[in-house]
This record gives sequence, structure tokens and C-alpha cells, in this order.
Amino acid sequence: MNKTEFVKLLAEKMETSVVDADKNLKLVFETIGEAISKEDSLAFVGFGTFKASIRKATKVKTPKGVMVDVPEKRVVKFSAGSDLKEKAASKK
Repeated sequence: MNKTEFVKLLAEKMETSVVDADKNLKLVFETIGEAISKEDSLAFVGFGTFKASIRKATKVKTPKGVMVDVPEKRVVKFSAGSDLKEKAASKK
């Protein structure tokens, strides 16, 4: 399922227009991003947890065989919660 299909499904469940559902989904994503930028984790009980962590600087070899430095970077990881895992396991 892609975003367009998801927004259509969300609009049906919310009994609203696709435009309003898309607007609300964008607001949710923006708010999650803001929360993660302020705190290191955001937990939704049953759904999952977003955690920000630092990926250490490292050296990697490019396809041409040249070693390059990759700087330290802040990344976000997601761990699925129990309710989400159950729904995924019971795919219809």
C-alpha cells in the first residue's frame, strides 16, 4: 500500500474528504518529527516507539575502492508495539 491508497482508506474511516485526511496525516507526521527533535523518544503504547540515537562516524569503502569518512549522524529508529505486531501477524 502506498501513501495515496492509505490516505483514501483513512478518509473512508474518518468519513471525511481525501484532502482533509491527507492534511491531518501530514500534521501527524510533522508533530512526530517535532517531538523527536525535542526528545529522544516518543512512545505510543501498543503501536510502537520512535527513538532517536547517534550513529557513530565511520569509514566506508566506495564501489570504486576509495575509503571515505562518514560523519556522525542522528537517526530515528522505530520499534513496533505489541498491538501492531499482532495485527501484522494476523494478515488477512
